[in-house]
Amino acid sequence: MRISNVIISLVTLSIAGFAVAAFCGQDVLRERGFAGFSYRAVTQKDVDSLKLPDDKGVFVVRVFENTPASRAKLRAGDILKKYDDTGLLDTSVLVNLLNKYFAGDVIHVTYLRNGVQGKTELALAEYPKEKHQGLDIEYTSFLSKDVRLRTVIASPSGNPGEKLPALLIVSALGSPRLRELPAYTMTRELAYEVAKSGFRVMRFELRGSGDSKGDDYRTTDFYAEVEDNRAALDYLRKRDDVDKEIVFVFGHSTGGMIAGLLASDNDEIAGAIISCSIGRSYFERMAETLRMQDEFEGTSYAETEKNVKDYLCFAGLLAKGFPLSDIVQKFPEFSRFVNKSGRIMDDRTAKYWEQQLNLNLAETYGKIRKPTLVVYATSDFITQLECHRKMQEIVRANGNDDVTLVTIADADHTYSFAKTKKESHTNYKTRNFVENPEAKRQIAEWLRKHVG
Repeated sequence: MRISNVIISLVTLSIAGFAVAAFCGQDVLRERGFAGFSYRAVTQKDVDSLKLPDDKGVFVVRVFENTPASRAKLRAGDILKKYDDTGLLDTSVLVNLLNKYFAGDVIHVTYLRNGVQGKTELALAEYPKEKHQGLDIEYTSFLSKDVRLRTVIASPSGNPGEKLPALLIVSALGSPRLRELPAYTMTRELAYEVAKSGFRVMRFELRGSGDSKGDDYRTTDFYAEVEDNRAALDYLRKRDDVDKEIVFVFGHSTGGMIAGLLASDNDEIAGAIISCSIGRSYFERMAETLRMQDEFEGTSYAETEKNVKDYLCFAGLLAKGFPLSDIVQKFPEFSRFVNKSGRIMDDRTAKYWEQQLNLNLAETYGKIRKPTLVVYATSDFITQLECHRKMQEIVRANGNDDVTLVTIADADHTYSFAKTKKESHTNYKTRNFVENPEAKRQIAEWLRKHVG
């Protein structure tokens, strides 16, 4: 989901490099290499304040201790310009490159520091797999048609082979990182909390991300992603250690819409959790979001009016199926919504957004017949409470009374502490995330109640 002007998203900041430890016997996925730094896009503010020649490159936000990046003497504030012989136009180019390197590979990195160019060698390492006291963490994989995707399943320790209830965590716009990351990761913490409640909890990496095979998920469409999630759900239900009658789905942000689709056309699931997502048309809720975010940025009223009109017009043309090249040619000012890789709105394709924008959410949620939990965090500046009230209303109006709306006070879109939406907006810039555990606690409690 887009944030106006600063355009920070849940996928903008990630850990560079991927790897995984031991896996199951039939699993032949190769381990990606780990570098050990987090990053974001170079902004116009960086260009102005640091006197950069252009906005090309990747801004290093943090270098983690005792990692290949720290040993290569990279520093926070460095602007990465080249990975081997490939110029880094933006973060999407770096993400493309990361999937081409594996543990043990050595990369020659060119960077700018205080206006001076430097070079270093980055020897990629293996990243340790996740671990958590009281839980068993299984690295394995499943097939979606002919594409093998990496998955991690967290379970309570001491229950090998026992049929337990299960939860599938659906991915949002960005693929999860199934690694022992030093930074806070919302879905990982949720998975651990629910697993401690007696569930097997599954997350998976999207196509072309981490160890997963296939074309880069950022180049595929919305319904291809829906089908991968259906394959994940089918894999989870067929496991010998899962009670196939008690499998729930959880979807957060745009993943909430996918969870809604899974729940609306699959009577075999036990229930759905839709969190910080969309309950009205994209256009309704986006106008409110853009205005609020521009206010936090200090944008003038006149400029905000233009931003809202332009963005909604751009999205409307996409929804009608106009080719992106034609849109930009006709309206050159809309090129600011397109990144250097020719993708839009959190680095996804025009086809992805055409399909998602045309999804009838009222029809989707109206078909959910199983217990449903709707979660909203009061300091979420990306989605609105009204959307979540609408979800609850739609589900109930179609004859399903087992739908609960909970609001989590002092929590933002990542279930992190924030007293206000403005504070959360600031935290997204600084990446200052401190978990508010109330959301995961209430989700685990609801799941336990519905297991009976």
